[in-house]
Amino acid sequence: MDTKSKLDQVENVYNQRLRGGFFISTTDGKRTHFHNGCWVTQCSHEPPQMLVCFPKEMEGAAIVKRGRKFALSMTAEDQEPLMDRFFAGDQNIAAMGEEEFIYKETGCPILKNAQAYFDCEVSQILDNRDFLIVIGNVLSAEILHPEKQSLTVNHLMEREGGVPEDAIVPLVGFDRK
Repeated sequence: MDTKSKLDQVENVYNQRLRGGFFISTTDGKRTHFHNGCWVTQCSHEPPQMLVCFPKEMEGAAIVKRGRKFALSMTAEDQEPLMDRFFAGDQNIAAMGEEEFIYKETGCPILKNAQAYFDCEVSQILDNRDFLIVIGNVLSAEILHPEKQSLTVNHLMEREGGVPEDAIVPLVGFDRK
């Protein structure tokens, strides 16, 4: 979720493109942070790398710098209720339910019912104004549910009621058990 989108003069054009929804997690072993975003793209084939943006006002930016790992869960259409709970304030493992997650090489939480995931180790961090641009080497990636379709940001914005105006943006992370 772009916390400053109403201030962005290109937002109307930006919203016209199709954007996949990703559940982004990072941990340093002590603290963990989740956020949703669509600022994700493949940026290399050899080695396989993914690029993701971390808004600096979110604790996740500091955590990814310390922990140097992140995971990207490609949310599926049937996870819309889970994402609604997330934006209503269920923004940690305990609130979302431990049964919602799996863990791979990095130990970052991955949504087990996601369509697919990428588990990444940080290769490079670029400081770019209000975002960190983080490039990660893909340690593992898997299509978990090939029968599912992606939940797009466009769908969440265009559905009846859209994304609630009072959606909670997860600025602060939480302690790991």
